[in-house]
Amino acid sequence: MLKYIYNSVWIIILFLTFTSCTKNFRDINIDPTKLTDLESESLFTQAIIQTSGGEYESFRGNLIYTTQFVQQFASTTYQAGDRYLFDEGYNSALWDGYYGKAIQNLVNLIEKTAGKEEEINYHSASKVLKAFIFLRLTDIYGNLPYFNAGKGFLNGIFTPDYDEQRIVLLDIADELEVAAKSFRTDKPLKGDITSYNGNVELWKKAAYSLLLRVGMRFSKIDPTTATSLVSKAYTNGLISSNDETFRINHTSGVYDNPNSHILGFYPGSRSELYQNNFKFSKTFIDILKLNNDVRLKILSVIRTGGSPTDPGNENDDTFIQKGLPNGTDISHVAGSLHTFSQLRSSFADANDPNVIVSYAQTMLLLAEAREKNWIQTGPSGEFYYRKGVQAAIDLLRLYNPSSSIFESEKIETFLTGLVYPNNLEERLESINTQYYIASLLDGYEAHANWRRSNYPTLIPVNFPGNYTGGVIPRRFQYPASEGALNTNNLDAAISKQGSNNWLTNVWWDK
Repeated sequence: MLKYIYNSVWIIILFLTFTSCTKNFRDINIDPTKLTDLESESLFTQAIIQTSGGEYESFRGNLIYTTQFVQQFASTTYQAGDRYLFDEGYNSALWDGYYGKAIQNLVNLIEKTAGKEEEINYHSASKVLKAFIFLRLTDIYGNLPYFNAGKGFLNGIFTPDYDEQRIVLLDIADELEVAAKSFRTDKPLKGDITSYNGNVELWKKAAYSLLLRVGMRFSKIDPTTATSLVSKAYTNGLISSNDETFRINHTSGVYDNPNSHILGFYPGSRSELYQNNFKFSKTFIDILKLNNDVRLKILSVIRTGGSPTDPGNENDDTFIQKGLPNGTDISHVAGSLHTFSQLRSSFADANDPNVIVSYAQTMLLLAEAREKNWIQTGPSGEFYYRKGVQAAIDLLRLYNPSSSIFESEKIETFLTGLVYPNNLEERLESINTQYYIASLLDGYEAHANWRRSNYPTLIPVNFPGNYTGGVIPRRFQYPASEGALNTNNLDAAISKQGSNNWLTNVWWDK
């Protein structure tokens, strides 16, 4: 309900204030504006925007680091992710963004609405957003402040202790279940700028679909818990169509999509696609080409001409598409960077949605769970696999490319010809490779699922002077600011988890 954003100027001012870049952990836990005095509706809208994230963390943590770690994108300009080079600002951006804004405000909102029957849906939806944020954070960093996080203003806790990842994940699962069961159809949920527009039945499905994702994180280390959580999510009802995909909407001129703000061709954006600073990785393009994937024509173009606000000519001829090898030195590029494939400009429009949990991802996780017999009733793994791939293709219609690209006959031919292997391990590879494609533009999730499943097969880059000795990073290390402001708790976390670097696996990635 976009009208709830526009009903007063101060909401926009509030948003702009709180999306400014903040680094100091002690400062960001002191809330001089007394957010708990504001209406829940306004706080909720703001929390949704902050969950989607801002340019700062999207640029650094998502596009420069994780999408390049997993070889969806490549760059000769922003080489830190492409070549595994450490940069403190990039490494800490997600932590700073979420702890500095979204977590603090969600904790405040959850506390503010606790025990208030009329505000139960704000309380429950805020728990779902908080669960999503902490799942992303713990996937990236491992053990982290959880139970006492964001309580500087409410409880004066400025140096929260770190909680072990297993305990964090189990509590996230509990919170999602409690939230899902608490939604009330007879109570309001205004200010909802997600695709659900206040529909609490859909919020419930999103909660259980996130629970499915959490359950699958246990697959390597604790299949028993994975089975229990996956079964619970499946039994209670998941996202069941593309219309139910959980996404955060964005609006030109008010709060644009954070990825688009970096990549886009519109006034006010950074126009990084125009400057040829983000190309598709050779790995990603080759996966699409190998399978004659119809998404190659939908997603990938060779661009010529144009301006920072005009994409110029975008040639989607599949024959000429080629990805840039990760780790490429610009001095070794034969010809112009223009000859390498990049994302079609309509996928970087200001008002493009930010997908949080998709129907496609949900179906593909179900396919894996079914193949592992964690779900023993219902359709086959192949059924969910095919549903997932089709959903991933259909979801791309949200990004407004020309409808002529979606030639139904070609899509049908591709889906019909899609081979589902006989061998279990090959099936798992196919499922998770499709998940990798379906998670484009969400590098955090693609990186997490790649670590969990080991698919698709990626060939590491060993560029001179890299931070990992030529190993694809398994996590981010803790921000340097934590060493100065939360020393004792940080030291305790490192002693439990292992060395504070990019090669120490998080608990579920053992």
